[in-house]
Amino acid sequence: MDNVTIIRSLRRKSVGIRILPDGSVKVTIPYFYPKLFVNKILQEKQEWIKEKQQLLQKRQGNGEKETYLYLGKPYPLVVRSGQKELIEVEDKMYIGSPNKKYVKTYLESWYKQQARKVIFERVELYAKRARLDYRSVSITSADTRWGSCSSLKTLNFNWKLVMAPLEVIDYVVTHELAHLTELNHSRDFWETVRKMYPLYRQYRTWLKRNGHELNV
Repeated sequence: MDNVTIIRSLRRKSVGIRILPDGSVKVTIPYFYPKLFVNKILQEKQEWIKEKQQLLQKRQGNGEKETYLYLGKPYPLVVRSGQKELIEVEDKMYIGSPNKKYVKTYLESWYKQQARKVIFERVELYAKRARLDYRSVSITSADTRWGSCSSLKTLNFNWKLVMAPLEVIDYVVTHELAHLTELNHSRDFWETVRKMYPLYRQYRTWLKRNGHELNV
């Protein structure tokens, strides 16, 4: 298969496939995962990949995406001049500028603002419940991970998470908060996650299956 980029990650525990805006395929794999197995997975997912690439081409052919996700719900994007804020979400996602050239820039800026508000609130909520202390929270544009926690107790979250349902955001938040006590993915770590968020498995699976859809 052409236009495939393979990235090895020490933190990755499973294979992730993502279709990029240019139609190329990015595969993120555990660091020691055999390339032979990657080729097999790509063959098995060939029809799925073609379907996603065709959908992407169709959207691009229309000039832009028809809908955008916010907290798991799709909103049609509609131009509405004269509104107070550049972007407002009601029954639809309204944008105050008709300039299509900057739609993506405006949306990314708005999503990052919303991510800071929503994710910061969820971190504070679950940290307080679990009586965990953290040093700081940052919103990032990392391509290979949804969140991270350093040994200095700094928490980082991908702004694209704000497109996912709140339950998925809560899973990622509790996952990273658990790293404040366990800097690994041991049995004790997952037990810590479970105590904070009993339904974590359900939303971890959702993110693995649908994470590639969270993009502008």
